Amino acid sequence: MSPQPAANNESPKLKDSSSGPPKAGLPRSVRGLRATAVVRWVLLALVTLVAARTMWTFWGPGSTADSSPGENLFYCPMHPEIRSPDPGECPICHMNLEPIPAERRSEAASPAAPSSLAAAPHHVVAVSLSAEKQQAIGLTSAAVMSESLGGSLRVPGVVNAPETGLAQVRVRAAGFVEKVAISQTGVRVARGQTLAWIYSPEIYRAQEEFLAATRWNAAPAPSGASASSATDLALAARRGLELLGLEDADIDELVRTGRPVRALPVRAPSSGYVTRFNAVLGFRADPETVLYELADLSTVWVVASVHERDIQSVRVGTTAHFAVTGQSTPPVEARVELVEPQLDESTRTSRVRLVLKNRNFLLRPGQFGEVTFALPSAAGLSVPRDAVIHTGEHEYVYVASGNDRFEPRIVRTGAEVGGRIQVVEGLASGESVVSRGSFMLDSESRLQASLAAAPAASPPPSSGGASSGPPKAVELRP
Repeated sequence: MSPQPAANNESPKLKDSSSGPPKAGLPRSVRGLRATAVVRWVLLALVTLVAARTMWTFWGPGSTADSSPGENLFYCPMHPEIRSPDPGECPICHMNLEPIPAERRSEAASPAAPSSLAAAPHHVVAVSLSAEKQQAIGLTSAAVMSESLGGSLRVPGVVNAPETGLAQVRVRAAGFVEKVAISQTGVRVARGQTLAWIYSPEIYRAQEEFLAATRWNAAPAPSGASASSATDLALAARRGLELLGLEDADIDELVRTGRPVRALPVRAPSSGYVTRFNAVLGFRADPETVLYELADLSTVWVVASVHERDIQSVRVGTTAHFAVTGQSTPPVEARVELVEPQLDESTRTSRVRLVLKNRNFLLRPGQFGEVTFALPSAAGLSVPRDAVIHTGEHEYVYVASGNDRFEPRIVRTGAEVGGRIQVVEGLASGESVVSRGSFMLDSESRLQASLAAAPAASPPPSSGGASSGPPKAVELRP
């Protein structure tokens, strides 16, 4: 009976251990699960906030789709397509964004040009400049004048040796130079003057044959022989000497002396100046060798360079005057002899030839001067030469349309006379064009055209593929 009380005493202890509050803290695994749940909810909240921020940026009231070009108040001067409503930095060149001037914002906001700009180049737009800015860049205007144009045309000219006055001295049989009379360039020689003496074995042999034929012709004809055959042989030998370059005086002297000449003279075929020589003692001369070159400068050519827009006004027979640069001599009158049909691609000019008598040899090849053509006058419109801007593709001017606004307009020009250029098409009499400061005005117009041409930016594409089409303006958003 004694063991039962012990069993009854243990059961209450078991009940006490299984019920009631614990005496120690929670296990570590339970605390880790609770921390993970808290972190998960915090991350979910952050992702939700970022998504809401992104949606508000792209589709909210301040998104790109709802913005207008007028909201962009800052731009990059080096990259006008970079625009932003707030100050910042250009992502391309990292320059600070500058405020867009009010007139540029207005031009970009309303890029459509009026009907009068239908003929304006595509790369420029109308520009509005305040009076203060016009004064700062030195901009001035001039009226389109209706006046009588023409009368004269001045172009540069250069003196050339005439191609018709050039001569070369050669031998007709191979030989050797035994004596030289003219051994330098720049020397004036006369027609028939001896330049050098040459020994040619072929010419020497031809002289001996001619003398033998002459003696045979002079001797009494033997019985049965024809006298005409001997005469024909002598004439043929004489003709051979003439073909070898001997003159009649040389052949007659040969007949008189009855002895062949070893060194024959080489004479100048025409008068002129020696421009080149190769004759030196002992030099072997062949028919292909040029011993001397001569230039007759009694008449010279003046070649004038006339621009392609003026070439239609110059014709054969047009009167002109040539004055040498840096000399006080009076201008020399001449007439146009030839207008060459070719046009120089680099200078866009055509060569016009004048022929002048070179009295006292005052005109020398290589001299520069000024050629003045006498042209008929014709009524037309003209503007200052500096008013026309040439791009190679277009010629245009800036027309003052009032209210400090200047519009580009394409024109077609004609002849240029005395600092003014004729306008054939594009302007009307009395209109005002920019005559000074057009370069600065054109730069401003090109910049505004680039701002106006750049469309509003669209959200960046999700894929990495390259987009096609013209470059779009980049708007920087916070």
